[in-house]
Amino acid sequence: MRDLIIPGNRIKTELKFLLYCYIAANIANIYAIIRYNTEWIELITWQRFVIFIAFIFYAITIVLRILIWSIKKLTGASGKAQPGN
Repeated sequence: MRDLIIPGNRIKTELKFLLYCYIAANIANIYAIIRYNTEWIELITWQRFVIFIAFIFYAITIVLRILIWSIKKLTGASGKAQPGN
């Protein structure tokens, strides 16, 4: 069985996506606290839920990236400039 090697830059990219999803989930939590005028302690006590939502956001980004990649693959668009253009 062959070993699977994941390049370091790919790991950094995925961690950045996960961090952005965590930040977005926290922003949504802050919005809910302000909108429903609840206590700010919920920013800490609801962290398990925020992490869960962050993983849901991350799963959505994975699906979207796979869709974009497959559309590019089917249409032949590489995203790189063609010679002579």
